[in-house]
Amino acid sequence: MDTSEYLGMFLAESREHLQTLNLAVIRIEEAPDDGATIDEIFRIAHSLKGMSGTMGFARMAALTHTMEDVFETLRGRTGALERRVIDVLLECLDALEGAVEAIERDGDEQLDPTALIARLSELVGAAPPAAAEAPAEEAAETPEAVAGYSAEVPLLHVSVKLADDVMMPSVRAFMALAAVADHGETIWSSPTPDEVDAFSGSAVDAWVATDHEAETIEAAVRAVPDVAEVTVSVQAGSAVPAAVEDEPEAAAEAAEPVSAAAEPEAAADPAAQAQAAPQARKTSATVRVDALRLDQLMHFMGELVVHRTRVESLAAGSSVEGLAEAVGDLTRSSQALQALVMQVRMIEVDAVFMRFPRLVRDLSAKMGKQVDLILTGRDTELDRTVVDALGDPLVHLVRNSLDHALETPAEREAAGKPATGVLELSARQAGGNVIITVRDDGRGIDPDRVARKAVERGLIAPDEAAAVDMPRAIELLFAAGFSTAEQTSDISGRGVGMDAVRSTLRGLGGNVVMTSEPGVGTTVQVRLPLTLAIMPALLVESQTVPFAIPLERVERTVNLAEQTVRSVTGQRMLVLSDGVLPLIDLAEALGYEPAPEAAFVVIARGAEQRMALVVERLVGQHELVTRPLPAEAGSQSCLSGGAVLSDGTISLIVDCDALAETRAGHGPGAASGLQNAA
Repeated sequence: MDTSEYLGMFLAESREHLQTLNLAVIRIEEAPDDGATIDEIFRIAHSLKGMSGTMGFARMAALTHTMEDVFETLRGRTGALERRVIDVLLECLDALEGAVEAIERDGDEQLDPTALIARLSELVGAAPPAAAEAPAEEAAETPEAVAGYSAEVPLLHVSVKLADDVMMPSVRAFMALAAVADHGETIWSSPTPDEVDAFSGSAVDAWVATDHEAETIEAAVRAVPDVAEVTVSVQAGSAVPAAVEDEPEAAAEAAEPVSAAAEPEAAADPAAQAQAAPQARKTSATVRVDALRLDQLMHFMGELVVHRTRVESLAAGSSVEGLAEAVGDLTRSSQALQALVMQVRMIEVDAVFMRFPRLVRDLSAKMGKQVDLILTGRDTELDRTVVDALGDPLVHLVRNSLDHALETPAEREAAGKPATGVLELSARQAGGNVIITVRDDGRGIDPDRVARKAVERGLIAPDEAAAVDMPRAIELLFAAGFSTAEQTSDISGRGVGMDAVRSTLRGLGGNVVMTSEPGVGTTVQVRLPLTLAIMPALLVESQTVPFAIPLERVERTVNLAEQTVRSVTGQRMLVLSDGVLPLIDLAEALGYEPAPEAAFVVIARGAEQRMALVVERLVGQHELVTRPLPAEAGSQSCLSGGAVLSDGTISLIVDCDALAETRAGHGPGAASGLQNAA
């Protein structure tokens, strides 16, 4: 049987199963009496074993089969589990993950499970129990459920003999029985579903109520690897399938194997079909779609938005009767389609969160710390592209909390805290954004220590150290090459971390804010857009160049002629009722000629500060399909991307955070003047 076409599905589902198993094993360590989780573990391991065997990956199936023996022992015990049990199980999961990666990369498992199987066998006290294959005389007896069968649907007896050299009889027996169940309702089988996991024989029998032809069932079972012989016969006393009735010999000898040359099956009675409808053939409620197809769908949806905007602008200047109504209908339909496409791309942030219980367990044990991990808001949804890129920044933040923030049990007790620290990851939706918070109750940030490290690394002058307060210390933590670790380790200390976090998040159109209180803890808040593909923005112009300011960063717009403008140390300042802001010519700040006819001001937020951006014209609010800038334009750090407008021109998208930081480094006199004017 050629299974290559199913390889992609096998890899995807295997990764999902392994992630879920990692989480479930960690839960069992914390709550060993959680029967529901134990059942879930056993069910997933069984599925993974069956998938591996079906695809021909015998070593993965063998390792998973032995893991099932350990999981089975968990069902019958209570009380805490030894840590070594969990350690071995997690090592097995790591080995299986490595095998999945090797299969995707090279097409081969590259797994030797012998040592792990031996360690698993030690945990259960002995080798896996031998399967209880029924003696021949017992197998020959008709089961009670079969003898009492009286329905009108034909009952077929499927007898399977496995090859003598079969390596995984339990897996092949499971596959054979599953193939039979695909064609009807299994009345009885040997081995039974409860016995198949421990099966080690070569004879498999099943009685199935079905209207399907015998040769169809035979072909399905023969497709299972390591099957040597298959015979299908009509159970004596049951109805005869239509295909068999056409054969006089078969009708006379109903218990003999059905001829493969039987005539095609006649139309079955609808009532009988309904009665025998097998549960295994129910249609799934979900469909697995390749991520590339979702990206293409989003791309064409973006093109549709661009074309819709152009049609709207053309219709606005036309007097064709009924055109406005038609365009309105087009707009409503396309917006509904756009919302649906966006919803299809959304996945839960739990896809990222689920990796952290294992990470926290391993790192806290390595560092001799006790940590309770709290995960909330796991069902919060984000665009798939954002979720894919979110993993590494969150790993950096969690590692920093574990290494730098949370103390050892002795240190915490000395400080009057519980020995076990708390690390919380939470997610929530706020308008068009998702806010992810990483919070710990550790030692907090020590500005003096940060200042000393900054001086050692040449980031600030020695005479500036005394002036480093908490906000300045936090900003230094985000500097490239900065680390407070005393020595380099595999966890931290290489000076790569918080700066990479900020860069990645800004590349996603988000930002990161850190707050801390010495001795109490540290909180890092990450704000991200729900999606990167289509963005509502305020379109403005300066020097005939269109710029787009993300709408969620815009507070309001004002007419410059109606406002009070003062000059402070050569810097024009806009005096508002709620503060004084320096006026920033947007075109000049982005490298263009200043706009002499600037008439409007956009009050925007960036890098935790407000800005007054001077522009020539306000075009209006638009939905823009964002595109990344080419590499040669990437040096423009104050631009986060571009968008094609309805007339074909390119609008540059302003990175408000980068612009605010860039302007903060210019004109120190203006900064002090601002404080004096305020």
